[in-house]
Amino acid sequence: MLFAIFVIFMPAAIWLILHLMSRRENDSESDGPTEPIEVCAICQEAFPMTQLLEKEVGEYGRIYCFCGQCIENLYQEYRNPTDTKTGE
Repeated sequence: MLFAIFVIFMPAAIWLILHLMSRRENDSESDGPTEPIEVCAICQEAFPMTQLLEKEVGEYGRIYCFCGQCIENLYQEYRNPTDTKTGE
């Protein structure tokens, strides 16, 4: 009887406990965000990738991500430049 406990029941109990623990870990991991998060290259705030614009810059193909607010701010600076060369 002691042989049956150590050879059959103990491995089955250990397997069952490990199986239940791994299932709990998988359930808790799935609660997190599934959408990838990236940081804006200008303001350094984190956004979901669906809210960012990716652009390849330079010879080496470095990819930068830009949020909508930073793009809008750059556009406003481009459309309304302040003349810093003449000091006005």
